[in-house]
Amino acid sequence: MLNWLRCEHGQELVEYALVLPLLLALLLGSAQLALVILAHNTIHHAASEGTRFGSLSDNANRPDSIIAVVYQVTDAAGLDRADLTFALPFKQADNKTIRVQIDYSMVPVFPIGNISLRAISTRLIELQ
Repeated sequence: MLNWLRCEHGQELVEYALVLPLLLALLLGSAQLALVILAHNTIHHAASEGTRFGSLSDNANRPDSIIAVVYQVTDAAGLDRADLTFALPFKQADNKTIRVQIDYSMVPVFPIGNISLRAISTRLIELQ
């Protein structure tokens, strides 16, 4: 008479419905973390390439050329140029160093607000 109370045919479906949102959140969170790490490494590499290019004495006073080098690196990684901002001027007041600062604002997969990343690279200007 109470055999229908012991029936467990729908138990797996209920457990799956409870665990699936947690697994999807974990999977999407891992993917978002990978994208953030990729963007972080890309802007650091771009800042380093910008300072390397700008450290040559002829290029230190040409910010457009330095920005073009940075855009080459970020475009190759698929970052949006509209989300990149630069701190100008690149050549420092002592006229011996060059500094490239890049700020990148990315929109995450989960709507939790923008993620702001910053890369700063400084190098001595080579005199020829």
